[in-house]
Amino acid sequence: MSIKVIVFDFDGTLIDSNRLKYNAYFKLFNLDEHYTRRIREVLSNIYEQSRFVILEEIVRFLREDGKFELVPEVDELADRYNDIVLDGAKMCPQMPGAQSVLKSLHRRYRLYVSSTTPDSALKEIIRYRSWHSFFEDIFGYPHQKTATLKNIITREMVQPTEVLVVGDGESDRTSAIEAGCAFVHVDEKFRLENLENAIAKL
Repeated sequence: MSIKVIVFDFDGTLIDSNRLKYNAYFKLFNLDEHYTRRIREVLSNIYEQSRFVILEEIVRFLREDGKFELVPEVDELADRYNDIVLDGAKMCPQMPGAQSVLKSLHRRYRLYVSSTTPDSALKEIIRYRSWHSFFEDIFGYPHQKTATLKNIITREMVQPTEVLVVGDGESDRTSAIEAGCAFVHVDEKFRLENLENAIAKL
């Protein structure tokens, strides 16, 4: 069965922003190496979760330690985190070939974005890059990836096997499996320019 719909992850798939987003967590806190190390542990365990989940876990740890009783609330930290990454995500490099690939694919496929970046920020970044016309819709947090895929399948009136998920994270793979969709993994060896070849092999 041929692919009719492609759902892209965003960070690390269409733009090269993963390091920017990772480093932003450390900029929120003025901490010594002990606490920095513990934040790295949190990120290693739940990095693909939304920033709200990650910040809640960091705040819980800092407050349990007792030294940081006045750590700001998660919503305040999330706002500050958003300020740090928003401009960076607008200006950071696209993944090689991303714009030309989207321009080519959107003529023949229905394209969507599904990301853990908050919905409003995600749409702002995509509009800033003038990519919004490539996509039928854009889904960020609090939308969950598996639920988003099932919603798209219903909306487009296609079979799950006619939907392809393209992403760099385990959450992308897992959501594709749970929804019954095809999956292409974007890593350091994969270039988006090769996506159509990968589709032809599905």
